[in-house]
Amino acid sequence: MEQNLPFDIDALLVFSKVVDHRSLSKAATLLGMPKSTVSRKLSKLESDLGIKLLRKNTHQLTVTDLGEKVYSHAVNILTEANGVRALVEASRHEPQGELRVAIPVFLGIDYASRVGAAFLQHYPHSRLDIRLVDSMMDPIRDGFDVVFGTGPLQDSTLIARKIFSLELFLCASAGFVRQLAEPVTDPTQLGELPFIDFGFGGPRRLTLTRNQHRHELTPRIRARANNFQVCKQYILQGLGIGVMPTQIICTTELREHTIVPVLPGWQVDALDVHMIYPFELSFSTLISAFYESAREIIIENIARA
Repeated sequence: MEQNLPFDIDALLVFSKVVDHRSLSKAATLLGMPKSTVSRKLSKLESDLGIKLLRKNTHQLTVTDLGEKVYSHAVNILTEANGVRALVEASRHEPQGELRVAIPVFLGIDYASRVGAAFLQHYPHSRLDIRLVDSMMDPIRDGFDVVFGTGPLQDSTLIARKIFSLELFLCASAGFVRQLAEPVTDPTQLGELPFIDFGFGGPRRLTLTRNQHRHELTPRIRARANNFQVCKQYILQGLGIGVMPTQIICTTELREHTIVPVLPGWQVDALDVHMIYPFELSFSTLISAFYESAREIIIENIARA
């Protein structure tokens, strides 16, 4: 692996601190180094990279377009470095204290309870407060240390670590498919059929992909629920077509053919689930420990399926 980087990683982290506070003086104070050292490191970084990162005048400091892109990478590097530090600290000191966690109800009571139990068993000096929620939470605004969420991160002061991806597929009950006037062979037919919508995060368009082709549609919603188990029961009762996670929730039904795939040649976009927390908690051994427990349970679920 190539190790001779064309720039100083430490200077990259100094640059990110300057951008965070839009001030060399504030960055120098927080980093515990002279302002002249901060300035020298920034100049050297710009020279090494061969680009201008900052524009400075008497009254303000602004970031160039390329500087913004470099900054986003610097934040990722700092996040990974913090993760390494937290991992090392966790190996030296057992996590202690209370953790407040918001988990979407769509992930299920079984998953939330097994993650919580595994965390508490592994770390006997920890305390845990889990709340099942039916809308996206903000850890800072809503008073949580950690929230589970989907979709892109909107706030640069937060960190998102992907726990897993839910692979999804279109399905219906065998009885529902048999009573259709004609088989479903094209995505355009879905617009005319009743749809069971998984409703966490509000209504959204359904995107299907096959090879290089993408098809988007807004299905005709017959029923909506923010829990996959509820949606599965609707589908089993023949009330419409829906989207389910592959294997984990429908393993028995697929084996017994009471639920069957619809348009198996088309893929539904996966649902990425992230653990989100404030940047200032990135050193937390409690959060790192909870992340590992959350990963442990999803791996067990996949193996069990």
